[in-house]
Amino acid sequence: MKKRLLESSDVAVIAAIVLCVAAVLWWMRSNPIDFTSLDTGGISYPAGTVTEVISEDLEPTPYDSSRRWGSQELRVRIEDGELAGQEVEIHNEVNDTHNIICEAGTRVVVRLESQEGLEPYFSIYNYNRGLGILGLVLVFAAFMVAVGRTKGLRSLIGLSFAIFLIGCFMLPAFYHGYPVIPVTVGVALAITVSSMTLLNGWSAKTRVSILATISGILVAAVFYLAFSAILHVGGYNMDAAEDLIFLRQRVNFQLSDILFTCVLISSLGAVLDMTMSVTTALFEVKQVHPAATAKELFRAGMEMGQDMTGTMSTTLILAFAGSAITTLLSLLTYGTQVNQLLNSDYLTLELFQSLVGSIAVVLAVPLASAFSARAFVSRQ
Repeated sequence: MKKRLLESSDVAVIAAIVLCVAAVLWWMRSNPIDFTSLDTGGISYPAGTVTEVISEDLEPTPYDSSRRWGSQELRVRIEDGELAGQEVEIHNEVNDTHNIICEAGTRVVVRLESQEGLEPYFSIYNYNRGLGILGLVLVFAAFMVAVGRTKGLRSLIGLSFAIFLIGCFMLPAFYHGYPVIPVTVGVALAITVSSMTLLNGWSAKTRVSILATISGILVAAVFYLAFSAILHVGGYNMDAAEDLIFLRQRVNFQLSDILFTCVLISSLGAVLDMTMSVTTALFEVKQVHPAATAKELFRAGMEMGQDMTGTMSTTLILAFAGSAITTLLSLLTYGTQVNQLLNSDYLTLELFQSLVGSIAVVLAVPLASAFSARAFVSRQ
């Protein structure tokens, strides 16, 4: 019998997610973000389309002939906002860091500075990448469903809900002074339960995976506390520390708690993957070999986990390495010495987050194996 796209249990989970989304949206409306570190009054960023390049003076850069610098005079039609439909002339300065070269039909985002008593000032902020981003998201979603079928669709729903909780609840909650660690743990728990339940329903596999995930993160939190003290790292070492200090003047939170949030959220996905992989594999082993004992299941889980821990930890470390290449390269141009680099706040924080996250992934294997062995054998 062909499996339906969504089972009744999936409908119940999705209904719970919809209710949660509605509650968060209501909370956001009741608690708007009403203060910022910079006064952005009179500044807006409407979309626009270049209708004509009036003139331009561009020449190749001396170090890269494919890039140009100079200036352009553009006529741009404003597409939204109070000036929608109007055409304005904009001087576009093109340099190394603002290399936005336009032609007729180029979709852009315009920076509009409008103050009372002064003429509006227009400049080109950047390319309008909205449609491109939307297209990339749709392609990703299509491949997820095409390859993953029902599981892919459920994963997309879980991923969308996770992003929604982080962007629309967790961050605004921090901004309004809600306690950081309880909010972070609550969001992580909601993401864990919703993702796992969507994938396998409220089954024994799901319950074991949730328990193993939470246990792995809690144990990793102990290592976080220990090594944050040993390495003398905290929120004040982060690049955005100055901005967070400003926010702390308005609301009460500890910067070290924000660092804990970064570590937990960045490692949560990998831990979810590891626990579900081990639990599902051991569940199948038990189905094929009903006589398998708890000890045998645990040993099988540890054997399977050896390869997975290596690849997953490598994934986390390489993700750090990939994001750090440009920063590390820029540090080398300043003549940064090895000992200076190894003990810098930047490298220490990045390694700290990556390795603590990897510890959570590694610990997920014995925890998931032990919980699965106990749960699946006791079900007989």
